[in-house]
Amino acid sequence: TNFIPVRDFEKVEKPGENIVLYKNEPKKMGKYTVTYVSDTTVAPNTYYKLNFKVINEAGEVKENFDLNPNIQANDKMGLIASPDTKHYLTSDVYTHITSAPATKESDHEPHEGHSDDENYKAPRIVEVKAGDTVHVTGAILTVKSLNASPVVKDIVITKQDLAVGLPLELDQNGKIFTAEPIYLVKGNNTFDFARKLEELGMKFRFTKINPEKGTYELQIYEKPQQAKDWVVFKAIEFPFINLYWAGSIFMVIGFLMSIFRRRKDIKPTA
Repeated sequence: TNFIPVRDFEKVEKPGENIVLYKNEPKKMGKYTVTYVSDTTVAPNTYYKLNFKVINEAGEVKENFDLNPNIQANDKMGLIASPDTKHYLTSDVYTHITSAPATKESDHEPHEGHSDDENYKAPRIVEVKAGDTVHVTGAILTVKSLNASPVVKDIVITKQDLAVGLPLELDQNGKIFTAEPIYLVKGNNTFDFARKLEELGMKFRFTKINPEKGTYELQIYEKPQQAKDWVVFKAIEFPFINLYWAGSIFMVIGFLMSIFRRRKDIKPTA
């Protein structure tokens, strides 16, 4: 995997202090739960949106804020990082990017007979019914009741056809994602139409109905970790930083006052 480290990263950084974040996969860091939400590139800069939450033991969100550190890729100097800071009365939380992909990683290279499934790990095949929950990477999937009137793009569905959608809801730490793969019986042929959730690196196929059991066959595809968007960042908390700056300001004021006092003392008398 190609990546750009921060300039002199190996000289000044301790690997244990740096955290790898995959997009939309929250990670605990001290009292904060940190999520890499998104990134935006406005050449030559890339801006990252990192969400910080403080969640108490009761599961209540006591604090919620975003920081937007950015980087500039430079062929000669490596990654030039610009931090972002959360200011408190008694401390600051300083965040900066220490490593990031050099370019957006592409999916599996196309070739003759290429299938989109090759971009994913082998699917998990599960038998589900309405109300079931399934644990997937970073989220909980809930199966909803069948949709008897799904919309299939560019295909005319007649009264003789059977088309049903399987609504899925994924809860990732309170953030809800939805998808609805479709199963179609048209004449003597069966078809399924997969649905993707690019943010989670997942794809779903609804491939069979078991009327005797009242269950459905669902195939869950997940991209390998290295194919997901990622970033390495570091957050540093500076306690009492405001007292430091206040002390510095008072020192400067005192220095200036001493100069004026000195000039007044040595001013020649007429």
